[in-house]
Amino acid sequence: MQARVLLRTPTLAASRVHRLSARRAMATMALQFWAAPVCPYAQRGWIALKETGAKHEYKAVDLHNKSPEFVELYRKVVQDPEANAKVPVLVDGELEITESPVVAEYILNKYGPSTGILPSEPAQLAKARLWADLWGSYVGPAQTAILQADTKAKVAEATDKMAAALKVMDAFLRSQGSTEGGAYFLGGRYSIAEVLTTSLLQRAIVYPKAYRGVDLRQLVKDNKLERFEAWMEAALARPSAQETHPDEAKLVEHGTKFTKPMQD
Repeated sequence: MQARVLLRTPTLAASRVHRLSARRAMATMALQFWAAPVCPYAQRGWIALKETGAKHEYKAVDLHNKSPEFVELYRKVVQDPEANAKVPVLVDGELEITESPVVAEYILNKYGPSTGILPSEPAQLAKARLWADLWGSYVGPAQTAILQADTKAKVAEATDKMAAALKVMDAFLRSQGSTEGGAYFLGGRYSIAEVLTTSLLQRAIVYPKAYRGVDLRQLVKDNKLERFEAWMEAALARPSAQETHPDEAKLVEHGTKFTKPMQD
């Protein structure tokens, strides 16, 4: 009887190690990030994951042929059985969330508090978030106007709108940002301001130039927007921005869905 117990002991120990390893593996894979590389909003969360180094499983979503699994997950998250499923969706254990600013901030809060990307000082955090909101209010509509302009005259008008939008952003950077130690919105400190806007900047450079010949970089230079230019180059040079930048050919192909054909 005693010998039989001795023979079983290694098997039991091995079984415990196996179960422990399995639990650890499950915990490692518990963080799932559902996204589409061409989506600038999903890219926000991906940038946050890169910045924090959080281990995760990237679940690629085909926006033209969404899987039933993803659609079901999204509808469960928002509690709407007929919702149009959108990226990103983050699954962290029992937590399931969507909407890009929510996802990005959750990742930064939980997995990257030591990075300082989310400023602890309320005024800095508010200004950084406002920067992202202003992008959506000024640069976003100007970009849409360029892509929807279907005559040369309309393109010229929309280009002037973009120039005006960039002037607003440059002025806000000068007024509310910092140049201490670097060119990010908060100077030498990379923050949520860049996490939420870099993917949008990348597309503002690619789409207008590809479809309408409007070069955003040249527009910035022509209007002598030095502070914005410095911020732009710093944001684009960030490793997390470069590592998550989608293939440009695929990006241009994706842009056809929201670009009008030219009439002249």
